[in-house]
Amino acid sequence: MSLERSFVKLAIGGGCVLGGVAFPPLLAGEGIVWGTALATALGSVAAGNTANAIDALADRLGSDRGVSLENQDLTKAVGKAIAAVITLAAQSQRGKTRQHLEKIAAQAKDNWIKIAQQELTQHRYPELREGQLDQFLTPDEYHLTQQGNLTATEWGDIFIRLNMAACKGGGFFIPAEVRQDVAKLLHTTFPKALRETLKEDFANDGKAFAGLTLQLLTGMQAQLSQLQISQAELNAEELAQILEQFQELETQLRGTVAQQQAFFNQISQDIDSGFAEVCHQLGVMETHITQLLQGLESTLESLVAEIRSHFDTANPNLSLEEWRPIAQLMLANRQALTANSAFKRVDVYVPLGLVERRQPKQPKPDQNPETQEQGSEREEEKVTPIAEDAFFDQVLQQGKSPKSQGRRIAITGEPGSGKTTRLQAIADWILAEDLGIPIWIPLAEFTESTLVDHLQEKWLKLAGVEGAITSLQDHKEHLWLLMDGLDEMVARIERPHVSQLLTGWVQSARVIITCRVNVWEADQNAFSGFDVYRNLPFEVEQMEMFIRRFFAQSD
Repeated sequence: MSLERSFVKLAIGGGCVLGGVAFPPLLAGEGIVWGTALATALGSVAAGNTANAIDALADRLGSDRGVSLENQDLTKAVGKAIAAVITLAAQSQRGKTRQHLEKIAAQAKDNWIKIAQQELTQHRYPELREGQLDQFLTPDEYHLTQQGNLTATEWGDIFIRLNMAACKGGGFFIPAEVRQDVAKLLHTTFPKALRETLKEDFANDGKAFAGLTLQLLTGMQAQLSQLQISQAELNAEELAQILEQFQELETQLRGTVAQQQAFFNQISQDIDSGFAEVCHQLGVMETHITQLLQGLESTLESLVAEIRSHFDTANPNLSLEEWRPIAQLMLANRQALTANSAFKRVDVYVPLGLVERRQPKQPKPDQNPETQEQGSEREEEKVTPIAEDAFFDQVLQQGKSPKSQGRRIAITGEPGSGKTTRLQAIADWILAEDLGIPIWIPLAEFTESTLVDHLQEKWLKLAGVEGAITSLQDHKEHLWLLMDGLDEMVARIERPHVSQLLTGWVQSARVIITCRVNVWEADQNAFSGFDVYRNLPFEVEQMEMFIRRFFAQSD
């Protein structure tokens, strides 16, 4: 089954779980033999709502605002539940694997709406309107709300999608056995995590779910009324009892905001999700979804704060492992100021090519001037496209020693071609693969005489460890100097050569610098000793995909 259909099943299942916790006396009451019929009716209505939302998303491509999956609060709850399960799985891991799992969990928590919309706009599903739920769900008794409707294999595909969103360039490396364990845990635990998430959300802002719950209730009423007409042998007394309960619920849902909140507060108190039991089985004491996920955001800042608290200016020795979280926090602060989040979440690779410059061949004596000029142009520059995986896995993984190739890279391109965005993706990759310490240097703000002075006066002071220049020098071969915008120094420095900046011990660091093409072309010696790559224009197919995905994810 395709990934898109897995997202459809999950969207429908979210609506079914919402109905399952909002109408517990109807779906699980003792002595009521209508459980399967009610669950099927609920699934049909949820499927119809999902079909409407998908059609609306597809119809609004190119609009200035997106369309939620019928209820953004429910879609966010699904993402939070997925994040909670992945966070539980991370608790049993150590080192980079745990860090990677937590970053993948953060993607589910923060960007699930965008990711789901992107997948669901790939196709329409008219069969949902026709109630062909067997292609998406199997509402067998109460399995719809108790065990979920995705297999471990399908959850594995969704986990891969989240991993790709969390780390550009192919995702984090997660051992195969860990991926399998996460998928199995999602299969068995997600419905409980979603019920627990709804329990907490109901208590905090239950009224946000009133509209969708009312839609589900009204749709179920209509389907049961139709069922009563078509199947007269059904127990009329029991049906009347159920419809009467429906009417009572509808009255509360159509009441004031205070009445709606009171309704969901009561539901919240009655929900026993079973999530706490799973947490305890896994040895995790925190059983509240909100508190469990807070660690995804606070871990890095608290770690850096701890390092700073023990920092001794008289003996400023920081290990490589202590430098990494400082660099990560500094990079996150910089990206918050410069990154275009709308473009960053669109998973379309900007083409890249290796630029080779050669000396033009001497023209033959009998060659006419026009032919000579054309031949020279072809010989002077050659651009060889390189795949995204090859660039990350081969080019960036090179350069283990100070004398090896691949330690100095230039990214050139036209204005707006994605140079800064690519540099930020490289920074994420460096941290994800534990390749060293990335230090972002915006050359537009460079005012010091040397790069060492800039690190001391700007980067280290902002990091809160201004006395650690000697310690940073000790790790010089592990530094990545990400120098953004050489062209932005032109107004202050005529022909700003990189060699003017790379003096002293920083020459041992790896360097990646961005620059506009025209500045580089004005002086062929500007990047002497650098491997030069160029951001290339989109192909037509890539441009169409970019536009479609960008507007599909716009707010």
